[in-house]
Amino acid sequence: MPFPMIVPALLSTLLPAPMSASTLLGLSTPPLHLTVAVDMTGSSKNPAFRYADQARLLSQSVLLNQLRSGDTVTLLRICDGVQTVADFRFQSKNGARLPKADILRYTAALTKPCTGRGSAITAGVQQAVKRAAQSKGVGDVTVLFTDGALLDDPKRASLGAAVKGFLGAKDTRLLFVAGLSPEAGAGGVSVRDSFVKALGGSSADKRVLLAGAYDLSNVYPTFAAQVKAARR
Repeated sequence: MPFPMIVPALLSTLLPAPMSASTLLGLSTPPLHLTVAVDMTGSSKNPAFRYADQARLLSQSVLLNQLRSGDTVTLLRICDGVQTVADFRFQSKNGARLPKADILRYTAALTKPCTGRGSAITAGVQQAVKRAAQSKGVGDVTVLFTDGALLDDPKRASLGAAVKGFLGAKDTRLLFVAGLSPEAGAGGVSVRDSFVKALGGSSADKRVLLAGAYDLSNVYPTFAAQVKAARR
């Protein structure tokens, strides 16, 4: 089942929001450590799903609208292994955003299609957790874009524990899992439902936000609001 066309509501999130007086004066908000991990296996190889387009749009939205001066950003590309695309502290003057040219370059590398087989979703989560632990005293927000298919993930049995460990850290503010597929998986259970089951009790944590493949434009405003709240 193909993904729907990307809707204007989500496209609008790419437009710069009006800057506040504090931003214009160069006053900073509490920094965050933002991790964006993109799973480019599975559905990403089928252009009919527009999966890579959705992943790219979400990543661009995060880098343009959520990243602030003083924040640390980690970008992870998930294939049969995990590649660190970027890991840096963003510094700007007078509230300037990350340049669009840099955003396009980073997101193009982040959403480059995989060539091998296998899936390292759990390893990607584990690496995000490990990196977050290095930013002590800074709130952690992680975005994981994945269809949720775990059958080719050799570490899938450890996914629930990895997410539980992330939520157990005192600096964790939010885990946003987007792109979960409604397609039937093993035993006729949807890929999304199988993924949620693998999360165990963590799926009910108020800091875990889930969005299906067709829900991204509707859920993104909630995500943005929670990131704003995480800075308070």
